[in-house]
Amino acid sequence: MSRTHLGRTASLLVAPSVLALALVAPASAKAPPTPSGLPAAIEAPASYVGPVSCAKPQKGTARLGALLVATWPVTSWSAARDCTTATSEHHDGRAVDWMTNARTANGKKRGDRLSAWLLRTDARGNAFANARRLGVMYIIWNNKIWSAYRAGDGWRVYNGCTAKRRAGTAYDTTCHRNHVHLSLSWAGARGYTSYWDKTVAGTNYGPCRPADLNWAERYTGRRAIPCPRYPRVTAAPGSSTLHRTLVAYSGLRITSGTRGPAVRAVQQALRIPASGVWDARSRATMRSYKGARRMGSNAIVGARVWRALLAQTAPRPPAPIA
Repeated sequence: MSRTHLGRTASLLVAPSVLALALVAPASAKAPPTPSGLPAAIEAPASYVGPVSCAKPQKGTARLGALLVATWPVTSWSAARDCTTATSEHHDGRAVDWMTNARTANGKKRGDRLSAWLLRTDARGNAFANARRLGVMYIIWNNKIWSAYRAGDGWRVYNGCTAKRRAGTAYDTTCHRNHVHLSLSWAGARGYTSYWDKTVAGTNYGPCRPADLNWAERYTGRRAIPCPRYPRVTAAPGSSTLHRTLVAYSGLRITSGTRGPAVRAVQQALRIPASGVWDARSRATMRSYKGARRMGSNAIVGARVWRALLAQTAPRPPAPIA
């Protein structure tokens, strides 16, 4: 599970073309439809692969969210998050928050039905078959968590949420009583598991971050072997607040529509108004910045730009004594 799961919700408009990708179930359905013609083989339980990047909701993530709303039209879903130093699969674009409330009878019934459908054994004897065919890595719902990589442990208490001090409504988002959280494997998030295309997906570890930056760039293709493990990059002693902030967000991909503290730090380094939104002025300034350094002509902040900004703001060694 991610170091910090951000349970706050965010609205996401889903294009009709994305909704059309979902398998539509009747409004009165008790669970999403299970496709016909599924292969006898099935995905292995999703192993835990933590978040490393910042991206919009992936195709498979959007399809799953649309499927849940098509099954239960009174509900909604969200996925996008502004990227912060507290990482979450939402940041990778591979997590869905499906809005249903355990404090109401119908809301709890919906969440319980989805969980039961995901975890039921199919006719071939495959345990938690629908979760595997969708690439569900873990579920958090109504104070508890279930993980494909710890399936033998069943449902476990999440984040101390059954404690009396967390019983109030103030903890309903943190304890996932007002929504079901679904984190997906990279195969599930990309939408090429057997639930969608009848082809069993292999392991995919997703993008890897470089040793000198704290975030990976965007997903570019399947990776069958684990990423190298590097310690988190930290700023050198004597660094400015700006440099420390840039180090924390280093490598995070910034493009049109990106917002949040990473954008604000880059704007400060560029000495333009720090709105926290990668707006037209920011993009124009970045094009000039990259053009002057022969880094291309677009306004995307990628690894080369991050390295340049880090070098530009790093503490200077003391001058030698004459």
